[in-house]
Amino acid sequence: MHYIYLLYKLIKHLSKPIIEGTTSTLRKIFFPARRLHRNFDFRLVNHPDHKNLLTYICLLFMVLVGLSGARVEASATKVFMGSDPPITHIALKKLQSWIPLEVMDLTAYPADQQPHILLLQCKRDSSWLQEHAIATGDIRKEGYQITRFHSDLCIIGGDDTGLMYGILELCDQQKLYGGFANLKEGIENPHFEFRAIKFNLPWSSYRLGEPLQLHLKTVRDTLFWEQFLDMMAANRFNALTLWNLHPFTFMIQPTNYPEAIQYTGKEFEDWQRFWRTLFRMAKERGIETYIINWNIFTSPGMTQAHNVANYKDDLEWHYGFTPADTSQLIKDYMRECITQTINEYPDLTGIGVSLGERMNMPIADAMEWVKSTFVEGIRQANRPVRFIHRAPFSIDPKEARKYIESYTGFPDPIIMEFKFNWSHGHSTPNLAITHGGKIADQYWNPKPSNYKMAWMMRNEDFILLNWGNTQFIKEHIRTNDYPDVVAGYFVGSETYIPAKEYRMAPETEYHWTYAFEKQWEFYKMWGRLLYNPNLEDAYFIPFFTEKYGASAGEKLYEALNLASEMPLQLASFYQGTWDFTLYCEGFLNGAQLYRNYQEADEAFIRVDEMIRHPVLDPRYLNIDAYTYRKLHNQTIADTEITPVQLAEHMKQNGEKILLLCDALAGEPVQDTTNFTIECNDVKAWAYLSLYFSEKITGGICLDEARKTTNPELQQQAIGHLEKAAGYWQQVIEVTRQYQEVSLLHLGSYKFSWDYFYPKVLKDIEIAREKL
Repeated sequence: MHYIYLLYKLIKHLSKPIIEGTTSTLRKIFFPARRLHRNFDFRLVNHPDHKNLLTYICLLFMVLVGLSGARVEASATKVFMGSDPPITHIALKKLQSWIPLEVMDLTAYPADQQPHILLLQCKRDSSWLQEHAIATGDIRKEGYQITRFHSDLCIIGGDDTGLMYGILELCDQQKLYGGFANLKEGIENPHFEFRAIKFNLPWSSYRLGEPLQLHLKTVRDTLFWEQFLDMMAANRFNALTLWNLHPFTFMIQPTNYPEAIQYTGKEFEDWQRFWRTLFRMAKERGIETYIINWNIFTSPGMTQAHNVANYKDDLEWHYGFTPADTSQLIKDYMRECITQTINEYPDLTGIGVSLGERMNMPIADAMEWVKSTFVEGIRQANRPVRFIHRAPFSIDPKEARKYIESYTGFPDPIIMEFKFNWSHGHSTPNLAITHGGKIADQYWNPKPSNYKMAWMMRNEDFILLNWGNTQFIKEHIRTNDYPDVVAGYFVGSETYIPAKEYRMAPETEYHWTYAFEKQWEFYKMWGRLLYNPNLEDAYFIPFFTEKYGASAGEKLYEALNLASEMPLQLASFYQGTWDFTLYCEGFLNGAQLYRNYQEADEAFIRVDEMIRHPVLDPRYLNIDAYTYRKLHNQTIADTEITPVQLAEHMKQNGEKILLLCDALAGEPVQDTTNFTIECNDVKAWAYLSLYFSEKITGGICLDEARKTTNPELQQQAIGHLEKAAGYWQQVIEVTRQYQEVSLLHLGSYKFSWDYFYPKVLKDIEIAREKL
């Protein structure tokens, strides 16, 4: 395999003119082969993949034919455009991966009736559109229109980003259907103006631990970011928010505070080159970039030189035991860092701040500190930027609004970030709690004057298993989209970075490079539905069928949507708050370990704990409340969801998923390697659903047995929990594709479903205890 690949690279270099003139058939072989190498895992040297080998041999043969003089002229599609901005150029490169293109200036547009592609931007090419009487509808910023002009295909963008999205839609059509004959005409405009990824950086990180630090090299690699940003653009995400404690000394050398300088010489030049490349690449893909930090942290040099902001222990600064440092020195230093960062990085879109950590002070003081540092630092910069402000928590919203609405002078509305259901947004679509636990509509009622809201959809609940549920996302948007108030959403995690792939077992073969590529459904569904929440299943299913084959892809799509209900239901039934209070795919409450310093298995949610634990969604009844009402003949409203109903729903889901998986076993499949991994994920969710069902039912029987001293019910509880243990064993079997992984939920311990099996059996012992 090594020799074939090296020979392929040599001949490709020598024969570049011939390759550029090949037919579209050769291109369809050449470009997948190129993508294949990008994801090539050299473990395949020891495990030959005949399919990959055949691809390279075919390519080699065709190139050799070309060298011998048998050149076949390409039939390139002519593309006419008014200008060639970088954002459009990058999108065209994606389309060029599927069909040969010849890009022409719009002034050379011919009068003949050969089919061409016209790329036009409403403002830039308005006179040309009018001259040729091409009707344009209401195309807004980042929107696009696909229409026919004689025999030509016309893509009209509301701006350059919209034009890029139109070209990317062509790429999808070509990839999914092999042509544009049935391309749907019409206008697509973004539903939300702000569609952001939350990405925690592994340096100066908010939390410490191997699960974050192992990504240091990958996240510094611009090749990773090229792939990640391409994914964001393809899925219509338009904002990348980068979070850490103190980003500034990785970006600048503070002019008036040389003692704060962290990097010098080539090391600092490398950091600057990294940031400038990242921000430029994002801008070229229509993606805004934001640096967001938790407050009143400084560089190590600044802390050491002045003994300021010296928070000795992680727990101290996290819980606010040590008083915050609000000295004038810190204010001046922070303000200068903000201004200098904006000035030195012209492609950076904005700055953000999160109140909370190190804000152990009255709200008036905290807001004044933000005003004198972040707001004033932005004002003193040589250009305007956008500002993101996390909603202050555990305070009177009216008081917070008074300060935030005094932050004037920003060209665009401030983005006010709200944690939806705290750290577990993937739960109920109904807002039950926010960061700090309080719900108050005073933040959006009445309508704010200078800010718009953006919901933070945190995910601390599934890190290994793939997730995708379009119904949940669409219902969430329908429920929480307040007109002219909600700008959009953030999607991302605090305790997981989707960069280096570290989860798979060494013996597991897989065809992707970076962690986010495995979770393609998560990003596809969230991004595209934030752009257009009216998309139906018929939009998403072809992406599954293109990857895995027609029948197999459609069944996998259905199974994944059903399977992905499990963590949503558990997080709705078992209330989580901050990060480690719930990890759904592991059935853990890591807070018990984190605060009590017990063994890792103490994080497992026991049956007796689940009986009394509060629910997140008030429509649900926990087991204790349900059995009390039942034994006291109290009414249960039709709108309430009992644990019996939840258990039955989870049982039905699990059984349906397994039936779909059985049907998938007989289907012809493309890329069996990745397909097997995805099927095992779906099966794991199915068995977790059945485990959850039996655990709830066992808990109901156990609680009622205790309350009535009924040994028959106790035996039923034991039976259900034994059955639950059997399903957990099935989870272990289908997740052997993963190795034991470090999770911040467990500190220095590592997670696997096998590790927690003794605690699953412990539930049975608990049920056997004397009534």
